[in-house]
Amino acid sequence: MNNQKEKSPLLRWIWSSFIRTALVPLLVVELVFIAFYFISFEWSKNSIVHNLKEEAQVELKQLASTESEVISNKVRSISEVTELFRKEMEEAMQEEHSLSDEDKQRLEFAGNGVYYSASNTSSDGAAVYYSNAMPDKKKDIGKVAQILSQQNLMKHIYESEPLAAGVYMNTYDTLNVIYPYFNVKNQYSPTMKAQDYNFFYQADKEHNPSGEVVWTDAYLDPAGQGWIASSIAPVYNDNFLEGVVGIDIKVSTIVNDVLNIDIPWEGYGILMEEDGTLLALPEEGEQLLGLTELKGHTYQHAVLKNTLKPSNYNVFNLQATKPYAASLKENSQGLLEASINGEERMLAWSTVPKTGWKLLVVIEEDHIYGNIADINKTLIRIGALLIAALLVFYLGYFLFLFRYSKKMSYQVSRPLLDMKNTVHDIGRGNYFQSSQSYSIEELDDIDKSITTMGNTLGKANEALHAAQQELKEKESDLRAVISSIDDIIMRIDSQGRYLSIWTRNEQKLAKPIRELMGASIPEVFSEEDSNHFMSTIQEVSRTRESKNMEYYITTLSGKRWFQGRLSPIEDRQGSETHYVLTVRDITGLKELQESLRKAKEEAERASQAKSEFLSSMSHELRTPMNAILGFAQLLEFEEENLNDSQMENVEEIIKAGNHLLTLINEILDLAKIESGKLSVSIEPVEVSSVIDEVLSITYPLARKRDIQLNHTIRCCRETYVYADRTRLKQVLLNLLSNAVKYNQEGGSIHFSCSIQQHTLQFIVEDTGFGIEEEELPHIFEPFTRIREDVVIEGTGIGLALTKQLVAMMNGTISVQSKVEQGSIFRIEMPLVEWMDIPNLEQEREQGEYATFEGKKKVLYVEDNPANLHLVQKILNKYPDIEFFSAANGEMGIDLAQAHEPDLLLLDIHLPEQDGYDVLSTLKRMEETKNTVVVAISANAMPRDMEKGIEAGFDDYMTKPLQVQTFTHMLQKYLYEEENKDN
Repeated sequence: MNNQKEKSPLLRWIWSSFIRTALVPLLVVELVFIAFYFISFEWSKNSIVHNLKEEAQVELKQLASTESEVISNKVRSISEVTELFRKEMEEAMQEEHSLSDEDKQRLEFAGNGVYYSASNTSSDGAAVYYSNAMPDKKKDIGKVAQILSQQNLMKHIYESEPLAAGVYMNTYDTLNVIYPYFNVKNQYSPTMKAQDYNFFYQADKEHNPSGEVVWTDAYLDPAGQGWIASSIAPVYNDNFLEGVVGIDIKVSTIVNDVLNIDIPWEGYGILMEEDGTLLALPEEGEQLLGLTELKGHTYQHAVLKNTLKPSNYNVFNLQATKPYAASLKENSQGLLEASINGEERMLAWSTVPKTGWKLLVVIEEDHIYGNIADINKTLIRIGALLIAALLVFYLGYFLFLFRYSKKMSYQVSRPLLDMKNTVHDIGRGNYFQSSQSYSIEELDDIDKSITTMGNTLGKANEALHAAQQELKEKESDLRAVISSIDDIIMRIDSQGRYLSIWTRNEQKLAKPIRELMGASIPEVFSEEDSNHFMSTIQEVSRTRESKNMEYYITTLSGKRWFQGRLSPIEDRQGSETHYVLTVRDITGLKELQESLRKAKEEAERASQAKSEFLSSMSHELRTPMNAILGFAQLLEFEEENLNDSQMENVEEIIKAGNHLLTLINEILDLAKIESGKLSVSIEPVEVSSVIDEVLSITYPLARKRDIQLNHTIRCCRETYVYADRTRLKQVLLNLLSNAVKYNQEGGSIHFSCSIQQHTLQFIVEDTGFGIEEEELPHIFEPFTRIREDVVIEGTGIGLALTKQLVAMMNGTISVQSKVEQGSIFRIEMPLVEWMDIPNLEQEREQGEYATFEGKKKVLYVEDNPANLHLVQKILNKYPDIEFFSAANGEMGIDLAQAHEPDLLLLDIHLPEQDGYDVLSTLKRMEETKNTVVVAISANAMPRDMEKGIEAGFDDYMTKPLQVQTFTHMLQKYLYEEENKDN
């Protein structure tokens, strides 16, 4: 496949460059600005529309509420007058009245039994109609007179209320008196019964139990007024419904007067009844809903029955408004956006008080945003003009660029053609060319550069021939060097494929060289070995660092161990291309390492056997030594029965026995250390008391050899170190006893201590034999004796044991020595920077100590005198507590069994028998199984405390003791327990 790019003339290249670098970016910028213009306009328009919408919604809700209140005020006047009319009519029905002469003349019976008013009065009176539904004999003429007595009031109501279309009174016995007067005989049906019409029955007990003024649904008026709604009220006579008074309002009046509301955005109002029936629908509403409001009526016949508006005049039933019926029905007021018959409207409604009517304000959404649409059209025109102007500009700009690029291509192409010919000449071997001069500075420079390049290539070609000859000679030398060494050198690629192999011994390869060349590592070695090789290649590729590796493979001469070093070969750009693997046969070295490993294991087994033998022998020797020393001490007590020679023999036996026991103990300790069974309890130890004890033991030994023992320990007073007290004493005693044993008669020893930053240093200086320099590295090895020519007691394990113990206590030991001048041993132990030594008197002042009835016994089993002293000082403040102590577990068990203490304090780390063993023994004994036992230990880790509680301790306290916590513990287990018992 040809991967060469398509070639083009210079003119086309310059033209396309202009398009890419000048015109296209400019066009993109302009388009971005235009896009930004339309986007920002759209965003602004949407923001304005949103704000207008919110403002319109708030204003619409307020308008609906306000206008419903206005309508309420208008109809409230009708309701109040209706109530007044009802009261006046009730009073009139209680009085006796007679017809006036004028009324008598105009009232008459028709042939069909109807009693009616044949004419109006001269002063404009009311019309009377008594249908034949009531027989003539039962017609109550007196009732007619009572009602007509209020016809002037009816006239006054009609004239004072502009909304009133009629004022009437209908009785239960079909009498109807109505103002203004009209020809009732021609209008009403002879058999008309008012009880069948809603303007009567909506006021009865069943429909209006409260007897208040109510409004009827819109209905077709039998009196010829068309579609009306009435404000009606019942008239009772001694709790009997005598009739119903009412005031009519025409629907057309409601539309023209009541709904004459100034609503912005060309909006309009619709009035509907509580059940959703349209009460008043303006023309705009008629167009929206596709209905014609029922206002007037052509009365060709009398209205024979109650006639209400059809169901399609109910908002809740109309298909266009049914989706919004629930919101309109359930909420007394609200606002929503609706799509009615495909037209977007905004609806706001509010309930008219006292009537149940709802005023529905309707606004077309486009009217709200009308100005925005005009602005939108104007801005779109501006944008279109901008685009057209840009098109014209870019057309002219294209023509200009084309002419300019054509001129430029000629100015550039001619020099380039000359340069092309020059390059061709150089390519044919004519390296040395002469340069020409051009008007374009860059092209002139290029021509000179090509000429210079030709000259340089000519010289380089001459040098290359010389270098190739030299390279051949060096390659010959390299092959000679490779042939003289045992290493194998290979060159491989990232896929593990062998590219070059140099070796003088082909038998160390997995295959002959001819088979390896071109093969890959996975093809030559097993899957496990090849994975090892390939992972190493990947790691070197990632880290760019050389890596050593060892591998065991099958070669032409058998199984061999090799050590290899894989290094990356990088080009000048730092990219890895190949790897060089230098390999050396280490089979002999591996065999030597294996023999050394076996020798080490054999030595370790021998050392373990030695330790086990020493431990066993030490324990076996202690049993007869116990009898030897025991009986020798019994003989010493019977000195009156022994002569001087026998007493001297007994003393020698005791002396030799004690010396042998010391040796046995040292051997046992060394065996424990080597087997890992010796443990130490690290805690703060006050060093001055330990030093005093060690010096008191060493002084008699020094005096026997006339050795002067001096000390400087003032800085060690009230100083603490982290150590095991018993083992620290043993270490110092070993060093001082060695200083006595290996000293000269009449020599001197100086013991001192000093604080060095975070450590305390113990120094033992003597004037003894000294140690040879070559023996110093071995001085701390077991069974090492520095003076074989001098008989000195000991086994040679004292210093070895000392070093092990110091290391276990996180310390260090060192030695300096000169032959015949003496030695200096130094021990450094971790210093306790701050020791919380409780102020008992201060604790005493902070609160009263509890007192107890009767003596309480407290036993403390502890081998550290400093801790015993502290607890004793605390308990001295309690006169009711009897305190006694034991230095080891065995003695503690005996004292506990004998005295049965109320509280037993037990250290975990005790000599010979630890606290857990003591606790187990106490729990098995009848006298102490219920004794409260509290552990006191320097092991303060959570797991140590959990282990103690699980083992059966009642409580677990850590060192150093806090006096307040300690006294709370005494209070809990001595005082509170006593209260529980009582």
